Amino acid sequence: MSDTLFPDFLDNSVTMTTAKYAAILGLAPSKGARSPTLWNAAFAAAGLDAVMHPFDVTEANLAGLVAALKADPRYIGGSVAVPHKQGLVPLLDRLEPEAERIGAVNAIYRDGDDLVGANTDGAGALAQLRELVDDLDGKHAMVLGMGGAGLAVAAYLADNVASLRLANRTIETAATFAERLGGKVRGVPLPRSSADLRGVNLIVNCTSVGHQDGDQGSSLGDNSETLLDAMPDDTVIYDIIYQPAETELLRQAKVIGLATLNGLGMNLDQAVIAFEKANPGQLSIDAIRDAMQAAG
Repeated sequence: MSDTLFPDFLDNSVTMTTAKYAAILGLAPSKGARSPTLWNAAFAAAGLDAVMHPFDVTEANLAGLVAALKADPRYIGGSVAVPHKQGLVPLLDRLEPEAERIGAVNAIYRDGDDLVGANTDGAGALAQLRELVDDLDGKHAMVLGMGGAGLAVAAYLADNVASLRLANRTIETAATFAERLGGKVRGVPLPRSSADLRGVNLIVNCTSVGHQDGDQGSSLGDNSETLLDAMPDDTVIYDIIYQPAETELLRQAKVIGLATLNGLGMNLDQAVIAFEKANPGQLSIDAIRDAMQAAG
């Protein structure tokens, strides 16, 4: 038996054919989000009668959709895409401590009648950086963009680098979060000159600049190549975007000879952690990762 899910709240049509389902909530995940492919591979590996659907939902319909999901016991949780990572926070029953600290969620799971918010973005990014950078604790980092993903990455980096600057178009947002993290973290404007990057040797782009559906420029602006060229040879450029696989920022950094990494691995790691939270005991973490990795 099948039915159409939540036509009053969704901008895309979703037909339910399984006993359980997960969802990725975002403005337009139906246009290419990777999470359904990864989760559905793990569901198949676990032998579960479940599937993840993309849910295209506007901010105006988000509260209504969350209430409907909470009332539907078939919904087990899922992931959260832009721009709802912060907007979902007050709509959930509770948050895990790390998500509470960050103030944003990228994953949801059901606990009885409650919907719980978690944040696995930061853990995924940190795992990838540790594979790439031998001396992460000695790096002086700058995170560009204080959206939901930027907040998560910053929260995890804060205790694992020598110093951290949070750069955002609205500096008040960066300064407020830097104060919450404390210690060696400070808020700064987005860099526009080499002086703004003095001392930095790790840049993490968490803005949407460079995404295939958005601004195709560099997150460092029009003089990006000049800024990158002035950076130390041991600088690492990490862009959490994975569509396209090489953003303009990464292309420019690679030409200069800097170490680069895109967000594909982070996307996989955060999905592995989120799946386990929504499906505890169904597969080991290694089995989830193997299934998702095989799915591409």
